[in-house]
Amino acid sequence: MAAKLRELGARLGPGGAIKVGFLEGATYPATADDPDKAGLPVAQVAFWNEFGTSRAPARPFFRNYISEHSDEWPAALGAALKLSNYDTKQAFAIVGTVIKDGIVKSIVDTNSPALSPVTIARKGFAKPLIDTGVMQRSVDFVVDVK
Repeated sequence: MAAKLRELGARLGPGGAIKVGFLEGATYPATADDPDKAGLPVAQVAFWNEFGTSRAPARPFFRNYISEHSDEWPAALGAALKLSNYDTKQAFAIVGTVIKDGIVKSIVDTNSPALSPVTIARKGFAKPLIDTGVMQRSVDFVVDVK
């Protein structure tokens, strides 16, 4: 048993981390509809959406997702390690994809608080957190294996 545990430990390596969210370098493009957003970090807009501003209420898609699903991640990592034959980098990539997809789903599923009539008129529809799709497409992950 001890030999098998040492073998597994050697295959796992020293550990690492999965960083999931709005990574550095993700910015809004220049558009005719909203030229002021050009170059604005997506993480900044996500923060404003998550915590609210003086003009917009909080829509905590990120915190809600983490609160509702983070207890599932250890088992998901265990399953991913078995699936990947204990390749840490591959297992972290599997779990990173699951978490990334979950955050995107949380953005899409968030429906409250409702948008103001002014915002609905500007956008042409009443779905919070969705405008150009840049925020959803910018959710990403990076695996850092030591």
